[in-house]
Amino acid sequence: MREIHEYHWDNGLTVLIEPLARPAAATHLLLPTGAAGDPSGAEGAGSLLHAFCQRGAGDRDTRALNEAIEGLGARRGGSAGRETTTWSLSCLADDWAEALPLVVDSVRSPRLPDEAFESVRQLGLQEVAGLDDDPGRKCLVELTRRYFPTAFGRPMLGTADSLAALDADSLRTHWQAAYRPQGAILAIAGGMGHERALEVAKRLFADWEGAAPPLPPTEPCAEAAYEHVTSTTEQVQMALAYADVPPSDPMRYHALMAVQVLSGGMGARLFTEVREKRGLCYAVGASSAAVRGHGYVMARASTTTERSSETLEVLLGELRRLPGSVQADEVERAKVRLLSNEVMSDEITSTRAARAANDQFILGRVRTPEEVRAGIEAVSAASLNAFLEAHAPADFTVLTLGPSFAWPAGLSL
Repeated sequence: MREIHEYHWDNGLTVLIEPLARPAAATHLLLPTGAAGDPSGAEGAGSLLHAFCQRGAGDRDTRALNEAIEGLGARRGGSAGRETTTWSLSCLADDWAEALPLVVDSVRSPRLPDEAFESVRQLGLQEVAGLDDDPGRKCLVELTRRYFPTAFGRPMLGTADSLAALDADSLRTHWQAAYRPQGAILAIAGGMGHERALEVAKRLFADWEGAAPPLPPTEPCAEAAYEHVTSTTEQVQMALAYADVPPSDPMRYHALMAVQVLSGGMGARLFTEVREKRGLCYAVGASSAAVRGHGYVMARASTTTERSSETLEVLLGELRRLPGSVQADEVERAKVRLLSNEVMSDEITSTRAARAANDQFILGRVRTPEEVRAGIEAVSAASLNAFLEAHAPADFTVLTLGPSFAWPAGLSL
């Protein structure tokens, strides 16, 4: 049985500690700030700040900080996402108490030096420019902007114009406002021992104060919509999104299973119907996504201009065909896949820490492995078809990207 010690401190930080009988240790710090909270006109500030904070911290410059982390055999990670920013650490349990302060320094006392800013910005500009070389990813970025038409959907990397408008002072101001403990979650897992972990966490975080500005409301697109973005690509990229049950809904496991039936491997429907039977495209798939309070599904495919209209028509047709059509063998294959992923991820200490923090942020509690497995096992073909009848895919936000696209005759959203 999973044992997690949960603490809610006066400064607003939630601390989760999971002792494990293993030599590894992992920490996942989740801050409730992300691209949705970037200042207006400064899109990409959170992403740039995450990189800027790694250019020296505490009494160490960039090189000394990196050498100290690598000298302990530790791995540092994290990213700035849509509604959260994460910092992670993986190392041996014996080195954890020495390694963790190195990451905490990047969060609480980064140097943010003037001389490092321009190189950080140039790397950010290169990543934005790189979207033109990855049209599939660019299509998803553009789709997200349409599916979340308010500030919540702004691009996480920013734009060339927004990054050009930033400077070191604006990032320092953003750090001062956003990197705060109210609503943050610190998840610790591994073999360092509960009491020791709590002692180190108190020493590093108990005097941290403040609250980040609140994020804007989610507000997804309320009705079906379509837009084409002209791009000089060889293929046409297409992507769509539609609302699903929120992550806290008791039927969430049915929603996850439905996506597995669509796109859970080479035997799943989209791969079989769009690629194998008709040869319409090389890549096609769907995935389940969630932010706090809202679940949704995204599907995408890429193909030639000549086959793009038929590809979209078949893709939408497979989504609409789901209710009432799921077979028992499809559910069993999906169960095996999900349960296998669950078992394997439990073996990775860093994944356990990250999942605990994400659960706490999105659900307000940490799920046990037993709860997850029971939720998956409870899905049957009959219950999944009933779920899909009540929550049929609909009101699609569709985006195509490429030289041109002809909307299929008679196809409606």
